[in-house]
Amino acid sequence: MEGTPKVRQLVDFISEAVADGRLLPGSRLPSLRVFCEQLSISKYTMVEALERLRASGLVTSIQGRGYFVSRTRANPDNELDKPVSIVNSDLHSRLKRAFIKNTDVLRPGCGFFPENWLDTELFRKALRQTIRKPQLKFSEYGNPMGYLPLRKTLQMKMSEAGISVPVDQIILTNSTMNAIDMLFRVLLKPGDTVLLDDACYFNFHASLRQHHANVIFAPRGHQGVSKEALAKLLETHRPRVYLTSGLMHNPTGHSYTLEEMFSLITLLNQYDCHLIEDDLYHDLMEPAPKPMAALAGLVNASYISGFSKLLSANMRVAYIATSPKLAEQLAQLKSLTGGVTCEFTEQTLYQFFRDGSYNRHQRRLASNLSDASSRVKRWLQAAGCRFPVENSSGLFLWVELPEQIDSETLADQALKQGMALAPGTLFCQGPEGLRFMRFNIAHSDNDAVKNLVTSLLSQ
Repeated sequence: MEGTPKVRQLVDFISEAVADGRLLPGSRLPSLRVFCEQLSISKYTMVEALERLRASGLVTSIQGRGYFVSRTRANPDNELDKPVSIVNSDLHSRLKRAFIKNTDVLRPGCGFFPENWLDTELFRKALRQTIRKPQLKFSEYGNPMGYLPLRKTLQMKMSEAGISVPVDQIILTNSTMNAIDMLFRVLLKPGDTVLLDDACYFNFHASLRQHHANVIFAPRGHQGVSKEALAKLLETHRPRVYLTSGLMHNPTGHSYTLEEMFSLITLLNQYDCHLIEDDLYHDLMEPAPKPMAALAGLVNASYISGFSKLLSANMRVAYIATSPKLAEQLAQLKSLTGGVTCEFTEQTLYQFFRDGSYNRHQRRLASNLSDASSRVKRWLQAAGCRFPVENSSGLFLWVELPEQIDSETLADQALKQGMALAPGTLFCQGPEGLRFMRFNIAHSDNDAVKNLVTSLLSQ
């Protein structure tokens, strides 16, 4: 069909062939070479289509043998076995774009800082100091709640942000996604309703799929979720949990005012909906306002943050501040599932705070990011892009592309030329995602990215 991307045409063609019996369960699909020769398409396009089909469960692959039509399909009579629609059928292929690890690939679509923005010598110094500590026990497990001196440090850090919490209500985790997943496990049962923003970080969908949750979406426009829209969703669906970010929302960079936060929290309390606040980017905002949990308290709210963005994507330490009951349940969950966190890593992070290097690094990173944001905005604007979110901040820019530019097509073209982008459809549920692209400011502040994006947008 004219105007339909080739990848979509291929997915539809193979899906119809399976549906009408031309391709039988278990049958082997033609090789990539045969597909490419007969259809006059590139290998990349064919692989992309097959990966989308595999992500949807229609085909499977066997290493060294190729692709096959799936032998089994989910039983539609069993609700828990039904494919969950909240995960896009091509999520797998999009994840590959966003997290591709080839160091030769430009990565303005990724979610972390480039290594040249980080002071790696600080890490080496902290590691050396930690390894020499006599307190480090190599033959024992750590505390299920996490390394106590670090939790005390985080207690003071949260107090500065307006969150008053006893140290025994702070649980260390391996990442913010691990923290979110743990909270889902103790808060939800299959079939419970969870409220997410639209747009939001795509891994939230994937996690809730595993919990068999009923997911609804609050339209988070460029000025946030409106009080009226939230009230209607709470009244109609009575969600058990609302997972959101009050500050530096991913992907849009939007932050609520204190008045807007208070209004949203009042509604959540009225309908007994537990707030999970993902505040991973808090320390990138200078000066940082109070998060939602500072206003909500921790009776019907949980606060999550971590250090994988500011320090290292490989520094897997995050934390939850929550109610006494949930904190006890989370500590038990860590013990029962073998999820006790690595005390060596926690002691290394504690060393950053103890010698003051974390605060110096945080201030330098926030300042550099602010400067880079101005430069990236200038060249994107010159290329015809717009920035619909007023006063956005943080690691990302949410960019509206020029008219007639499709974010998925642009991402496909960019990847062929060695650049991984993050199309808006990775974060949005509806077709409006085709109009937007999320740019990592730190990875976009270089001439190679600028020149390639500008060239693609001008074609």
